Amino acid sequence: MLTVLIALGIFGTILVFLQGCAALHRKMAPRGTARAIERLQKWSAPDVTAQLNIVRKESLSDIPWMNDLLMKMRRFHPLRVLHQQSDCRVPLGTFVLATPLLALGALLLARSMHQPFVLGLLGAVVLGALPAGYLYWLKNQRMAAFERQLPEALELVSRALRAGHAFSVGLKLVGDEAADPIGIEFRRVFDEVSMGVALPQALQNMTDRLDCVDLRFFVTSVLVQRETGGNLAEIIDSLASLIRKRFELQLRVNALSAEGRFSAVVLFALPLVVGGALFKINPEYMSTLFTDPMGQNMVMVGSFLMVAGAIIMKRMVAIKV
Repeated sequence: MLTVLIALGIFGTILVFLQGCAALHRKMAPRGTARAIERLQKWSAPDVTAQLNIVRKESLSDIPWMNDLLMKMRRFHPLRVLHQQSDCRVPLGTFVLATPLLALGALLLARSMHQPFVLGLLGAVVLGALPAGYLYWLKNQRMAAFERQLPEALELVSRALRAGHAFSVGLKLVGDEAADPIGIEFRRVFDEVSMGVALPQALQNMTDRLDCVDLRFFVTSVLVQRETGGNLAEIIDSLASLIRKRFELQLRVNALSAEGRFSAVVLFALPLVVGGALFKINPEYMSTLFTDPMGQNMVMVGSFLMVAGAIIMKRMVAIKV
């Protein structure tokens, strides 16, 4: 029975690994042709089916019962928001199924190698957290790219307003000219407004899809201007200039705190490097930490203290501007 479980765990781990490689290949591959070619194809050969299907459908998994479970259970709502913000093209159900499979595979692999249960449990926790960690990394990368593009997009909207165009036309210009991710998000807002959604609701939907404080400032300023009046072009120009100055200050802070971050990395990696070197030189001497109950407790306490120290040092050097 144990052999069957080990085989199933190894098979599931290999399957998830291959799925992850395929997803990584799709992520790293270009999302399509160049923007100019896309526009030419759109105008020369429009897709009638895509034009008729204006109802937005959300699918979280290719498996029907998994899709229904993810749509109904509130516990998966934070994961759904994270998946939406990361704009990952792999269905959310793949990550949900990969979490227990990776954890079970790590645990069975450790038991098959006659490793202590503590190490197997630690490996299961680490591998089980990889899918959510990957989504969180994608989200951070996407939000960082969006924030870098936001000042130029706001200036483009401001120039469109000064030229006499409507605000929605400025959004369309950003959607057509800017690169992703800001291009696709502004294009979604324009499409929603074109389909009859109110502009405040369309802007609010964009803030729900993106975890960006500067974007909330932009949306709030637009909504307030619609209620009270004023020169929207000047407001947007001031906001774009403020965002640029904040980026400059953030880069200066990162340069000043580089020494602290490097010290944190060295202090965190030093025990691991020294422990690995000692295990390579004298395996019997280091194996006591993993075979003796007191050594296992020391490893657990030491790992907890290292993680706690890394979190504390990260909070000390992570200065928000």
